[in-house]
Amino acid sequence: MIQQAQVELAKTFFEQSKKAFEQNYAAWSTVLASQKAIMESMRTAGTPFEVAADEFQKLIDFHEQQFRATVDFMTKLQADYAKLVQKKGK
Repeated sequence: MIQQAQVELAKTFFEQSKKAFEQNYAAWSTVLASQKAIMESMRTAGTPFEVAADEFQKLIDFHEQQFRATVDFMTKLQADYAKLVQKKGK
């Protein structure tokens, strides 16, 4: 039987994961919104399109790393909860 403390712990883990995911999603939206400004700024300054595109790709790669870290964190919390439930069942 699952105890109230386990339910509360699961809820806390989920809330932490959700907040981290929401922050990463907001960051992703910001990156996409800034794409036009970055490209226009670099092109206006005379930077070739290829260089501007490379710089933007660096931003995309960084955000992907952050997103993957969030997913990994959520997976870890899920595994921790599963262990707690198994431990309680013994």
